Amino acid sequence: MTKNNGRKSRTKGHGFERWCAIQMRDIFPKARRHLEYQDGQCFGVDLAETGPYKFQCKRFRDYAPINAIMEVQCEPELGDVPVLVTQGDHKPAMAVLPFEDFIRLVKKGI
Repeated sequence: MTKNNGRKSRTKGHGFERWCAIQMRDIFPKARRHLEYQDGQCFGVDLAETGPYKFQCKRFRDYAPINAIMEVQCEPELGDVPVLVTQGDHKPAMAVLPFEDFIRLVKKGI
């Protein structure tokens, strides 16, 4: 991979993070990209101001493997929910979360 390809990949990823934040604003009006280089406290979280949901956003040629969710460092005992949002080229965006959290949210009617 050349430097130019790496830059394109990074730009593609940052654009996807911005897109995800914009999609979240109906639910979380202050949602924005978490600037990990300016704040050493991101812990694998790409979006800020999203309540208990800790988002890791991945945009590649194909969907990211679901184990990418392991990058998110959160505290489930405090109600944090890790969510992987991934999109492949010419494919719809998908959200992945731990099944236990999914069940808990469905039971709450969320």
